[in-house]
Amino acid sequence: MTPTDPDPIDPGRSHPDRIDPDRTPGLVIAAVAAATVVVPFLAVYAILFIAHGIFVVPEQPDITTSRHGEAYAGFVVGLFLGLVLWGMNRMLNGANRVVFWLAQAITAGVSGYLLLDNASGERQIPAVVLMASVLALALSAAPPVTRWVRSAEVPAESGEADVKLPDLA
Repeated sequence: MTPTDPDPIDPGRSHPDRIDPDRTPGLVIAAVAAATVVVPFLAVYAILFIAHGIFVVPEQPDITTSRHGEAYAGFVVGLFLGLVLWGMNRMLNGANRVVFWLAQAITAGVSGYLLLDNASGERQIPAVVLMASVLALALSAAPPVTRWVRSAEVPAESGEADVKLPDLA
C-alpha cells in the first residue's frame, strides 16, 4: 500500500497511516515554526556580543568582566544558533528529533532561568520563548511526527531492499 492508495474506509482520501515522503505533516511544520521564535534573538545577541568583544570597546561589558569574554559569549551563542537550526533541519527532513529536542530543552531551560531571575530585566521575552519551546517539544512528540521521523528510516521502495544475492553454496 502506498501513501496515495485510497483509505479502505473512505476511498475518497488517502490512507491516514501512510506518510507521503514528499509532504511534511502539519504538526512537524508547527513544531519547527514554534522553534523559530528563539532564532532572531540568538542571531542578534551573537552579532552584538561578537561586535562588543572584537570591534567596539564597551565601557562596561554586558555579560562578562572582559572585552574578550563578550566575544566568547557571542561565539557560544552563534554555535547554539547553529545547533537550533540544525535540529530544525533534521526535524523537517524526518532524520530524527534528538538534536531538535536537545536544542529546545536548552532553550526552555535558559528561558525558565531568565524568567525566574530578578536581575535579568523584563520577563515578557523569556516567557514567550519558554512557551514556544515547550510548545515545540510537545508538538514534536505527537504521533504524526513520530510516523514522519520513522518513515525516513524505512528504505526506499525502489526495489533495492528486495535485491537478493545468489546462493553460492
